[in-house]
Amino acid sequence: MILSLFVICACSKAPKEKGVGYLTLNINQSMSLKSGIETEDFILRINDGNVDVLKERLGDLPAEIALTVGTYTIEAYSMEFSDPMFEMPFYAGSTVVEIEADENTKASLVCGQGNAGIKVVWSNEFLTLFETYYAKIECNEGYLHYSDDEERTGYFLPGTVTVSIMADGDSIYGGTITLAARDMVTATMHPKIKDDPFGGLTIKISIDDTVNNREVDIIFDPDYTGDLNSDNSVTNPYSIAEAIVRQGENAVWVVGYIVGAKPTTQSDFDFVNGPRQNGNIVLADDKAETNAKNVLFVELYYAATRNPLNLVTHQGNLHKKVLIKGNLRGYFVPSHAGLRDLTGEFFLMDE
Repeated sequence: MILSLFVICACSKAPKEKGVGYLTLNINQSMSLKSGIETEDFILRINDGNVDVLKERLGDLPAEIALTVGTYTIEAYSMEFSDPMFEMPFYAGSTVVEIEADENTKASLVCGQGNAGIKVVWSNEFLTLFETYYAKIECNEGYLHYSDDEERTGYFLPGTVTVSIMADGDSIYGGTITLAARDMVTATMHPKIKDDPFGGLTIKISIDDTVNNREVDIIFDPDYTGDLNSDNSVTNPYSIAEAIVRQGENAVWVVGYIVGAKPTTQSDFDFVNGPRQNGNIVLADDKAETNAKNVLFVELYYAATRNPLNLVTHQGNLHKKVLIKGNLRGYFVPSHAGLRDLTGEFFLMDE
């Protein structure tokens, strides 16, 4: 859903104090919210670029808000959302306003769904193969357990989630799904097609005026019973492309070229030209890679790997090939494909 929630404008009256502007709030609810969510319960937050100057429930705010001259980010959201939850969409939106002394300022704020929903469906082929089963969908913030009769929609922050299935006592890796805000995904569990040697995800996308409705087929191997990483080794490591699609696997060897490091700013993914920090490196299959979708973000949490591999104190490591071992799971917000919990085992090569 997209909700046109507030129209914000300065009061057309003589200023009460030099250097102060006045805002009034008008509610314009153009679409219905999920039952139980009321606009009066939204939180309005106003930030001056350094600190929050106001953070209050909308229903508790006065009709008039005084702000000193300056630039403000105004944000409204229906709830604090981080851990995945069933049947819990949240709505959020933000805008920037410039408050000038003795001037009337107009701005609008539109709130839309800020998280993504996933509903699990079991195919008829699946039901003929197994008697007991459930799905687990996991992200950096936590996970949801979808039992065999679960019909609710689970909600997650935008990013990458990992799908696994427990069927008749065997754990089966199902792959990953990348979520954006407003995505509503129906994930159907299918047995692996036998003539497909790799399995994987097939995605059909349809978009309407309210949310991004997507159907995702999770293809898995029902004959799998062994170690997920049985074919992976120091002599047979995953490429970066393989590591991206195998998020969720643990204790794996990965090989790639060091092409940069992510800057300290959470939202800045210019790992090539941005200011670097020593807590990560970025790996790719191609030395010239610049697209964040084709790289693996490697967390250098421990000194055993951070000290010799980081690009702040070892700029000469750029474009060197590294063979390294760790767990494949999302890194940064929004979540990108990553390698974390490094074991400390690595080989740095000049090529």
